Amino acid sequence: MKRLISLMIVLALTLAGFSALADGAADGTYTASGEGKDGPVVVETTFEGGKITSVVVTEQNETPEIARLPLEQIPAAIVKADAWDVDSVTGATITSDAIKAAVKDAIVQAGGNPADYEKGAAAETEAAVVNLEADVVVVGAGAAGVTAALAAQQNGANTILLEKAASVGGVSIIAGGPMGIDSKDQQAAGVAGTFTIQQVWRDWMDYNCWLCDGTLFYNLFKDSGATVDWLEENGMEFNFMGNEQAAHADGYPTYHIYADQENKYGYYQTLVEKFTEAGGKLYLQTAGYELEAENDAITGIKARQADGTVLDIACKAVCLCTGGFAANEEAVTNEVGFHLEEFSTGTQTGDGAAMSQAIGAGKGKTIQQLHGITSFSGIRTGSGEDKIAMAMYIPNCIWVSVRGSRFCPEDLNYDTALASNSTFAQGEYFYAIISREMAENLEKEGASFYGIDTTVNYEPTVPLFTLDNTAWQGFIDALEDGCGKGIVFKGDTAEELAEHMGVDAANLRATIDQYNADCKAGADRILGKDARYLTSLGEGGYYAVKARPMSLGAIGGVLVNSNLQVIKADGTVIKGLYAAGADVAEFYNNSYPLIEGVTLGAAFSGGRMIGTASAEYCK
Repeated sequence: MKRLISLMIVLALTLAGFSALADGAADGTYTASGEGKDGPVVVETTFEGGKITSVVVTEQNETPEIARLPLEQIPAAIVKADAWDVDSVTGATITSDAIKAAVKDAIVQAGGNPADYEKGAAAETEAAVVNLEADVVVVGAGAAGVTAALAAQQNGANTILLEKAASVGGVSIIAGGPMGIDSKDQQAAGVAGTFTIQQVWRDWMDYNCWLCDGTLFYNLFKDSGATVDWLEENGMEFNFMGNEQAAHADGYPTYHIYADQENKYGYYQTLVEKFTEAGGKLYLQTAGYELEAENDAITGIKARQADGTVLDIACKAVCLCTGGFAANEEAVTNEVGFHLEEFSTGTQTGDGAAMSQAIGAGKGKTIQQLHGITSFSGIRTGSGEDKIAMAMYIPNCIWVSVRGSRFCPEDLNYDTALASNSTFAQGEYFYAIISREMAENLEKEGASFYGIDTTVNYEPTVPLFTLDNTAWQGFIDALEDGCGKGIVFKGDTAEELAEHMGVDAANLRATIDQYNADCKAGADRILGKDARYLTSLGEGGYYAVKARPMSLGAIGGVLVNSNLQVIKADGTVIKGLYAAGADVAEFYNNSYPLIEGVTLGAAFSGGRMIGTASAEYCK
């Protein structure tokens, strides 16, 4: 009996062992992918003895400045924890989640159960509270925040810099460069002195129909050249470009671009090192969430770290530089009226506006930095070839609204701001129409067939099609694939096309007939498109690509005066509270500006302005 019992125990243990082996992942290397922000993220996961021993990202097309940390940290964290559900990198959650999804899929491929490779829910504990003191606290470490922190520290204020993400820079490391007037670089180029801040100010006010705070614009940019010089003295490097886009060739030459486009993150790291060397304190993955004030004067701020620890910081001044609200889809939809494709790192959720309004500040103006157009393919500009979008970038197409009418000359696509503005005015989407014959000619010969000698550039120096005789191979297949996905429509007649698009057939027929007549006459008699781009759509066989405007960011929400002091709706100043960068929209009207570098220039100049002012206030 004893021997039988022993045998049964051994057998039970053996079966249990086999069961555990069956539930675990089989040894080997498995390839899987997760959907990143800019396409698939391909990952190889290796299992040895049922444990995850290696995670390697082999293919990805993510934005380098944003994806750098998750590509480094998430694979290492998964191996260390032997679990796929590790914490995402704040500010890069989409890339983080793509890697984790790929590893989870690999576990399934290896015959394992993803639930066996989870960290498990941590026991809830009361958050620790750490009390700190400072003169100035800066919230957000993008262009405005890093600049404000450095300026405050250099002007004698004991300063703390908080950043919600795991690294500094925010969306500023994706920008091209700042505007500046009378910088040393402009002096070296012989440009300084050829125009004045007063001239720029007057043209800015006229362009914005005087629907903006002109005094704030003047205060921001009167010393913008000196701010560029100061940034270079502290380790940033710029090349003076003047103007980049052909549409702005006759504009004021104010644009300075980052000298090394591959080292933009490094420039911000250098500024932060200058800040910490001077005695400043940086807290990453730490989100400010509650301002403290008495009698309309700042007394402190609370922030929460990634592990739940609360920092209760007593201070005299706070600089809000939280980057606007582009990552807050609900807020964007409420302000715009429909979903809008935004560019963000995922951390720009309107924290500055929420915190300031909670202590009585007014609601500031908001705008969209409308910039460019795109299709509904999901391929982001610069992250892959969006072949169906090429149909709307070529100026020989026609753009029509949901009413079936043209609304602008299609060569407006050479100005990315105005192209986006005009399409945004039509609503959430519009259509770009070409003929089947045009598609066939483009597929065989490329843009040169129609004499196109200028390409559309999105983001610095990203051409959207070539100007040589390169055929648009696969163009028609891409259009046909889009038809199957409901993002491209086709029809043999204008009426059939209108039915599939869901627009008024009579109006679309009249639009195409009018356009064809203008092409025959050699003049766009209503909208004035350059005659060289007038290509008849013919009598039948059309494609219509569904398209939409894009935004570089949702700006504003914090109400400030002309000195960037946060105020109540009645103008009362909340003492010790300042804001700059994308949290402020008061000096805009309602769109992306035509002067290149204004947004980043305002962040740098505004950050330096409030950093200096907050330090003086504390004294």
